[in-house]
Amino acid sequence: MQFLEGQFYTAKNLLSYRTRVESGDINDLLKYVKNNLDVLELKMNGRVILSILEKIVERDKRIYGIELLIPVDRKFESAGQYVYKPAFKLVNAISFRFYGDCGSFAEAETRISDYIKAHDMDAVTRVYHILPDDGTAQCGAGYWDTYVAVNENIV
Repeated sequence: MQFLEGQFYTAKNLLSYRTRVESGDINDLLKYVKNNLDVLELKMNGRVILSILEKIVERDKRIYGIELLIPVDRKFESAGQYVYKPAFKLVNAISFRFYGDCGSFAEAETRISDYIKAHDMDAVTRVYHILPDDGTAQCGAGYWDTYVAVNENIV
């Protein structure tokens, strides 16, 4: 596995959607949000960015508090749970590509966190998972890119 340092990632005109979802239902959530793009008269214009805000383990359930950031073709008025964000930018990020599905998020986050600690760096953002660019916006098995920005100042 190769970690890349000093990476840059940017996207413009994003639809932000935050919710809680069981880990097995992330695909359905992605389909739901993607279908609502049509209702809002928006078109997806890039790779979906997913971030886990919280993890809840309850008996045999894993519930994630997540934020989806979906690049769209134009600016729009925020409405309900769909919030407009003009830009997303990560500077001086560590990234790596891994193979897995939605159940692999914890493993990916552990790997990148271990790398950051082993190299005496400090994360300045949460971890972001960039879905494969296959146009389906699904959370199935495939290659994912994981990013986290780190502090440039080492004292």
